[in-house]
Amino acid sequence: MGNVQIRGDSARIRVSNGFDPKTNVRRYKTKTIHLDPNMTERQKKEEIKRQMVLFEEKCRQESYIDDMITLNGFIEQWRHDYEQTHLKNTTQKHYDDLLKRIQPALGHLKLSEITPLHLNAFYNNLAEEGIRIDYKYKCRIDFRKFLKDNDISRFKLIDAAGISMSTLESMIAGNNVSKETAFGISAALEIKPEELFDVIGTEKKFSPKTLLHYHRCLSAILAKAVKWGLLFSNPCERVDPPKLRRREAKCLDEEQTIQLIAALDEKGQYQYSVMVKLMIFSGARRAEICGLEWNDVDWESGCIHICRNSLYLPNVGMYEDTTKTESSERFVKLPQSVMTMLAEFREYQNGIKEQMGEGWQESGKIFTQYNGLPIHPSSVTTWLRKFTAKNGLPHVTPHMLRHTSATMLLMQGVPLKAVSKRLGHTLASTTSDIYGHSLRSVEDIAADKLEALLTPSEQLKKGDE
Repeated sequence: MGNVQIRGDSARIRVSNGFDPKTNVRRYKTKTIHLDPNMTERQKKEEIKRQMVLFEEKCRQESYIDDMITLNGFIEQWRHDYEQTHLKNTTQKHYDDLLKRIQPALGHLKLSEITPLHLNAFYNNLAEEGIRIDYKYKCRIDFRKFLKDNDISRFKLIDAAGISMSTLESMIAGNNVSKETAFGISAALEIKPEELFDVIGTEKKFSPKTLLHYHRCLSAILAKAVKWGLLFSNPCERVDPPKLRRREAKCLDEEQTIQLIAALDEKGQYQYSVMVKLMIFSGARRAEICGLEWNDVDWESGCIHICRNSLYLPNVGMYEDTTKTESSERFVKLPQSVMTMLAEFREYQNGIKEQMGEGWQESGKIFTQYNGLPIHPSSVTTWLRKFTAKNGLPHVTPHMLRHTSATMLLMQGVPLKAVSKRLGHTLASTTSDIYGHSLRSVEDIAADKLEALLTPSEQLKKGDE
């Protein structure tokens, strides 16, 4: 039974709503009702009693909607009860970045007040010029000379700034960096950011893909509010999300791939050459390759077991995680030449261990830093970019190598389902959506082969005449 606090012509009803399963503390729901001042005392008591019965029934049916909780209030509860315990670190970081815009724009609204009109206005505002806050920063000085003139150690700088060596090298090479990187370097050097960096891209708009990320983030959070009984329905479901034009997956063609492998054999740094070739022949993701350990290699069957990711986040550092999805954990069969390459690389790494002695820090990883610790995922991306540019090869990223592997398999007539399993996709339809252009080419090849098999050639036709 609930209790009532009467304050003039209003009454605050409080009823028990069970116990919190984590703290075992009793939970309560409250509701304020306003009474007609013309009512008699008896009528007021009857109305309060009636409202309490209705309110208790709603709470029992878990259909009560808390009219007071705001989106910001619910997000904090969602973070504590769901995000921190159910989502991967990378997903948390992604959502938290999106919420930096969502909360100031919509956070003051009560959950029950959010409508499709609010969401459409928010998306339209995001699509305007100058709305972005994720600007890039470009170093305005000769930073290589600056470090030399001031006798500044790069290793001490990256530790103080909380960045990787590959990020520092990229900035020195003239590439843009994030605000976090620019401000981290400035703080480490105790120099104002505007003295070191120019802000780039202030006029850029958000792409439809980015707008869709905001929509999906909001939808996921509000879906939890519905599931937890704080909303009757998800307003995101009544909004038309931004439409994306699906782009073909970028990849190398057969000739370009052969040229890349030849260049790796001739000029590539040994470890990175092995990594790049393994990406081509396995179709594995960058984080999966970095996470491989020697124990994951089945020498007898010629397979590697992909079962973990090696990742980096600025606020976390290097860490390991499970694969992207459950189906991403898989065994990938490799050609004998690639298995031989891995065996030779293992012998090379054992030689390095002997040279390093106690300086080697055993991690069990196939690909490591100079001292045996796990390799930073971005280092292979940086190395590959520099290597292709230096050797006059097409620009390529680790993920393009994954696309290249999948496309070549499909072009050779390997069944879609087999390719999907090799890539670690949950559904074959995902593979079909990404590599639709390759499948169309396969269909053309199949049609030509069928025609050659079943249709008499022109020469045979003339012979019959």
